[in-house]
Amino acid sequence: MEDTPPDATAPLAPLSPTPRTTLHRRAMRAVSDRQALYDLLDDCVIVQVASPAPVVLPMAFGRIDDTLYLHGAIGNALLRGARAEDVEVCVSATRVDGIVLARSAFHHSMNYRSAVVFGRLREVDTEDEKRAALDAVVNHALPGRSAECRPATPEELRVTRVVALSLAEASVKLRATGPVDDDSDLPLPHWAGVLPLVERSLRAEPDATHPLADAAPPPSVVAARLARAPRLTPFVGHEQVRFSGDARELDLPRLLGWLRDESYWAKDLTPDLLVRAVLGSLTVAAYTPEGAMVAFGRVVTDGATFAWLADVFVAQPFRGRGIGRALVRNLVDHPELAGLRRVMLGTRDAHALYASMGFEPPPDGILMQRVQRAR
Repeated sequence: MEDTPPDATAPLAPLSPTPRTTLHRRAMRAVSDRQALYDLLDDCVIVQVASPAPVVLPMAFGRIDDTLYLHGAIGNALLRGARAEDVEVCVSATRVDGIVLARSAFHHSMNYRSAVVFGRLREVDTEDEKRAALDAVVNHALPGRSAECRPATPEELRVTRVVALSLAEASVKLRATGPVDDDSDLPLPHWAGVLPLVERSLRAEPDATHPLADAAPPPSVVAARLARAPRLTPFVGHEQVRFSGDARELDLPRLLGWLRDESYWAKDLTPDLLVRAVLGSLTVAAYTPEGAMVAFGRVVTDGATFAWLADVFVAQPFRGRGIGRALVRNLVDHPELAGLRRVMLGTRDAHALYASMGFEPPPDGILMQRVQRAR
C-alpha cells in the first residue's frame, strides 16, 4: 500500500514541551510554533551537533519535513553509533538578527532566534532516502543546486554515512524587541536602539580553470543573491496591482525582454548585467492578482544625498492606469529615502509625467557624463 503524502495545507502540530525542552530562564521568549523551528533551520547554514562526549561539531545539514539529515565520512565517530541507534545528540541552531544597544552595559542584548533539538540518530540505509537526504543537504546550502551538478556515484554513497534526526523534541526561543532599560536609566544621554544584522552574498567568483568561467552564474547562484538583495517595502498601493520590493519575485526573463527589446536605453543588456543591476539597486515591481509582472523600476542610491531613478517600465496593456506613477512614488518618495538632496533620471519621452511629480531639468551645463561600453 502506497504511503499517503502529507497534506501541505494541514496546520502543523505545535512543539510539545518535554522536560528537556521546557525553558526555565526567560520562558516568555519560548515559541511553540513548529513553523518557527522550520524557518530558523532553513535560515541557518550549519548546526552545532553535540554527542555525550565533550565535543561540539559544526555540521552542514538538510531538512525534509520534520526530519533533519546529517552526513559525514563512514568513519565519523559521532555518526558511527547511529547504526545501533544508540547515539543521543543535542543539535542547536542560532541566527543573530540584531545587536540591542541599551543605555547601560548591563542591558545590552541580541535579537536572535535559537532552537535546540534532542533525539537519537537513525542511520539512513536505503539508497533512495540517502540520495534524497544528500540532495537536501546540497539544496539547503544553495536551493536548486542539486539539479545543476553531478549526482553522487555508488562509490561516493558507499563511503558516506547519512543519519536522520527527528524534530519531534525541540524548543525554539527568540528575542525581537528593542532595549529594555531600567526606568532610572531612561533620562541618560546615551544612544539606545537596535543595529539590525543581515546576511548578503557577494558577486560569484567562477573557477578560473573551468572552460565556462566567463559564463553567467547558474540559476541557483542568481536566486541566492536575489534572496539577499536589499529591498524596500512599498507604501503606495494601486487597486489593480500589488507592488513588491522583493527581488526574488522578479520575472527576470520578462524584464530582460522589456528592457532589451522594447526600451530605447538598454538594447545591449545581458542577463548577467541585469542581475548585477538589480543587486545594486532598490527595486519595485507591480504584479497582477494572478502574479504576472506588469511594471518595474529601480533606484540607485547612496542612501544619504543622491539617487538615480532607472529602468522604469510599464507593460503596454497596463499603461495609462496610474501604475507607473504609483511605482515611481514607491521609489522616490519612500520614507527610507527621505532627506535625499537630489533624485535624478534620464528620459526621452516622459518629461510631462516626471514634471508633474516634481522633477525639473537641471541648470544648463551642470551635468556631464562618461559613456563606457563593455569591451
